[in-house]
Amino acid sequence: MLREPVPVNNCFLHVESLAYGGEAVGHLDSGKVCFVPGLLPGEDAEIRIIQDKKSFSRGEVVRIITPAPERIVPDCPVFPACPGCAYSHCDYSTELFWKQRQFADFLQRCGFDGAGKTVPPFGAPERYGYRNKLTLHCANGTFSMVGRDNESLIPITSCGLACARINEALKDLKLPADSDSVTLRCTDADGVIAFPGRRAPEKSNWLTEHIPGVGKLKVAPDGFFQTNPAVAAELVRRAVAEIEESGFEKLAELYCGVGVFSVAAALKIPKLRCSGVELSSAAVKAAKWNAAHHGVDSRCRFFAGDAGKLISAAGIDRNCCLLVDPPRAGLSRQTIENIIAAGPGKIIYISCAADTLQRDLRIFREHHWQLENAGILDMFPATAHFEALVTLIKE
Repeated sequence: MLREPVPVNNCFLHVESLAYGGEAVGHLDSGKVCFVPGLLPGEDAEIRIIQDKKSFSRGEVVRIITPAPERIVPDCPVFPACPGCAYSHCDYSTELFWKQRQFADFLQRCGFDGAGKTVPPFGAPERYGYRNKLTLHCANGTFSMVGRDNESLIPITSCGLACARINEALKDLKLPADSDSVTLRCTDADGVIAFPGRRAPEKSNWLTEHIPGVGKLKVAPDGFFQTNPAVAAELVRRAVAEIEESGFEKLAELYCGVGVFSVAAALKIPKLRCSGVELSSAAVKAAKWNAAHHGVDSRCRFFAGDAGKLISAAGIDRNCCLLVDPPRAGLSRQTIENIIAAGPGKIIYISCAADTLQRDLRIFREHHWQLENAGILDMFPATAHFEALVTLIKE
């Protein structure tokens, strides 16, 4: 193929794949790997190198010479400068294909063969307008997103990922005088609430969330809850099905938040007894309310504390199904070792960060745990992220 000439200071790149995070991957003429946002596999582009390391380079698009058939025009006016979205320039089936491939690569790298054990990806019903929570920076009299360089601020008046009610509220929202950021949160029952910073005032009332198939759940305004209710419902359904299939009558839940999985499982499995551990005392208080509201408080108990240090309190043993849903940082090495020593009969690992999931699964694999099944749910369409649900059993 004849290449069009490019300026001396720029480079030609043929895109080979998409890395975890959504960046296009190709090789420069020197053989060095180069990462560039905003391109798709099969495309030829003229790029400019903006970061040159010993083992890889990063670039930015100057012009696309040969566009891929999957390319679409992004709706967002600040794409790709804003790093919030990574796949707005391709159709949704392409996004799901590459997220599934990235997940399969992670499983392979940590020693698991996912062949026959990885289920098809679950795509979100809506690609945009799903987020029920949005945090924005406040600077120079405008609401902004942080740019890819983690320094520059990109002024915005709305966000395509946020639900319509949040974007509507943003039109009339005043910049907080005492904070450099603002958080907006929306529920069907409460509408939109906004508070300066990332933490709501201590005396704020609980919000009422709702998950189809489970019902009403209370959560603190700054407490964790899944940002995509429709996909969260499928995640809960799958987790409960795994718990039921295990046949165990005990469930231990680490990083239980407001007790969603325990309450949902107790509602579905009459003999199940649940124990949950969560660092936030406010979340534990909400979890207890949720269990009582749904009439399963006699079979659900919750503890506030470090999940890694309360293994015995959670009752983890070989007759127990263990569910872990840690934050992006994943599990600490000590927590994994404590779990392995306790020896649960089955582990359900829910993760929103495939890179730390890979790290943790490698340790379980080294201790002779094997993959039972695995799958991803696109909790965060258009972005670089996805949710994963993996089940492990001892060899």
